[in-house]
Amino acid sequence: MYQNKCSLVLLYSLIACSTAQTGIKDQKIVFQQCMDTFQDEVKCNEMVARTMKETLSAEEKANIERANLSKEQLAGLKLRQDIKDILQGKNDIYVKNYLGEPDEVKHSGERIYWEYYRPVSKFSPESEPDQKITVIFRRFSVERVEHIKPDSEKEPSIKFYKILNPNQKKDSETEKQ
Repeated sequence: MYQNKCSLVLLYSLIACSTAQTGIKDQKIVFQQCMDTFQDEVKCNEMVARTMKETLSAEEKANIERANLSKEQLAGLKLRQDIKDILQGKNDIYVKNYLGEPDEVKHSGERIYWEYYRPVSKFSPESEPDQKITVIFRRFSVERVEHIKPDSEKEPSIKFYKILNPNQKKDSETEKQ
């Protein structure tokens, strides 16, 4: 019994290391390796589930969380412009109390970037949550707050009708007038 547990722990650690080093995210390969070693389907299914949860990045976890938001949670999100206005010039303690712990912290020179991948804000009460909010600190106070819009609100960056005929209005614009 003790030897089985030790070998299971050893196998789990080896698979976790190999998936972290080589980037294996294929569940079938991990399951097959486990079955070759233990021939126990229940244990292998549990191990694959744990391994796949651990290999998700912060962005992937945030996408899953964003998809599972309820209407009450969506209504409770802060408005993007309010966040930008309120946090300007504040310190890290205030930001932590206002938005919570950041999902990722990056240091670059004299700036510190707090990145929130989980749903924190949205543009308007009816819109979808932003993909990412980045709070940029300089000398221990907020320099600026940046955001990435949700996919549904992104527009194409190049508008070909303006390139081809810059003086001509788009058909829909002329119909409105």
